[in-house]
Amino acid sequence: LASPASVIAANYKARWGIELFFKWLKQNLSVRTFLGRSENAVKIQIFVALITYLLLQIQHAGSAAVSSLRCSLTELRAGLFQRKETDHQLLQRRQRRQLIWTRMQGALPL
Repeated sequence: LASPASVIAANYKARWGIELFFKWLKQNLSVRTFLGRSENAVKIQIFVALITYLLLQIQHAGSAAVSSLRCSLTELRAGLFQRKETDHQLLQRRQRRQLIWTRMQGALPL
């Protein structure tokens, strides 16, 4: 209560910058919750999110993609959790399934 108005305004302005940063972080980097509670854990999670965003920004600027950065980020997220198989691996898996199916059919009496 004893602080002058200019000090209170400066503190609020500094706090508002932090609020805007975390709002941007939540909207653009999908950091909704922090995985750790320590200062170090929060810093690491923020830095990893920022580095990922910057790398994606560099990749997007270097590519001839017409889509937006948000679309590129969505494609990246979708692609991260998909299993990449070669044609040879797919063929082997189909052959194993066919062999199992054939053996099952032969074991059943008609």
